[in-house]
Amino acid sequence: MPWTHAIVAYIGFSLASHGFSRTAPTTRETALVAVGALIPDLIDKPLAWQFGVLQGGRTLGHSIFIAVPLSVAAVVVAVRRGRPRLGLAFAAGYLLHLPGDILPTYLATGELQIGTLLWPLTDGGGSQGESFVRKVMSNVVPYVTDLAAAVLSGDLSRGLVLFLSLWALAIALWVYDGMPVVRDSYEWLRRAIGRQL
Repeated sequence: MPWTHAIVAYIGFSLASHGFSRTAPTTRETALVAVGALIPDLIDKPLAWQFGVLQGGRTLGHSIFIAVPLSVAAVVVAVRRGRPRLGLAFAAGYLLHLPGDILPTYLATGELQIGTLLWPLTDGGGSQGESFVRKVMSNVVPYVTDLAAAVLSGDLSRGLVLFLSLWALAIALWVYDGMPVVRDSYEWLRRAIGRQL
């Protein structure tokens, strides 16, 4: 699910940020981590499902032949503008998405399926020509329903425990980091209301 890519990317970027520069991610960095983490799906899935331009939902945006150069370009542009961490945030989100698609299958089956990373040398798999919104909803609604049922029944698989642990870690890090995005949105709103009074 897309939000899992975003939380894994946030965890990775936040830990690296604390480890290398002893600072928490800023609101802009947090937003760029999320955008980077979602961009492969935002490119591929509409182009495959809705428009039928690509042959599958893990093709162009998921390919290392696109992901690596695009990430490097983002870092280079950010460095030239004097904001290297913004480029690194986008690149971290983007590049952490790719193993995030492969790892669950590997953990479940022991099979390392790297074909999606090698498009156009491989087909990327998946379907095309479906409504993007319908396809997303047909995946998200059952996923959320099954997740809620499993949690409420106490039937927690190893995968679900890992998933919930990732969420808990991401939330704990985000709070520790000062709740970027929410903190700055609150401050902006407070200032805007203060100017009106």
